Amino acid sequence: MTQTVNELIGSVVQILLFTLIPFIWWLITARKKENFFSWIGLKKPVGDKKKILLFMLGAFVICEVIGTILNLTVFRTDWNVSSFAGQGNSGLVAAISFSYLHTAFSEEILYRGFLQKRLQKSLGFVAGTIVQAAIFGASHVILSLSMITFAEGVALFLYPMIPGVLIAIVNEKKCEGSILPGWLIHGTLNVITHLSQLW
Repeated sequence: MTQTVNELIGSVVQILLFTLIPFIWWLITARKKENFFSWIGLKKPVGDKKKILLFMLGAFVICEVIGTILNLTVFRTDWNVSSFAGQGNSGLVAAISFSYLHTAFSEEILYRGFLQKRLQKSLGFVAGTIVQAAIFGASHVILSLSMITFAEGVALFLYPMIPGVLIAIVNEKKCEGSILPGWLIHGTLNVITHLSQLW
């Protein structure tokens, strides 16, 4: 129970921290034009629901297959271990909270809600998406730099770029800028990693 409460508190702190820069940017540049939540894409997806679900499922499957292949071939088994590994049922709520809130929600606000939208506005969709995805990949490498080999570093840079690009396509091209579908894809990818190691 304590771990779950700590994880929920940590998730709220992470979300607030990852929202701070976008919020300040919005205050300076866009508060008179659009409300903050809409500006970062925290809004209902607009579009054909069946097509949105199909694109979400396709993006999810592509990311999961590539991630599984990398875990079996490139990443060492002792490195990519969930912080909830072996906790069984007692780690379930904390793992879900961590997956959907701590990492996926906060990262989607920062990378696809803030960076993607600002970069595509100035660089165009394709270039903005590539830059956003590269920054997303680089952040994963930087956080793991002392624990990975060179090959793992290359894979850890390139692999996050795939969901970075696919989620941007789903959000921006299929859902009129909503980051909610990307959040569900990202969170589900994370939760599968953690749940697969709980027991």
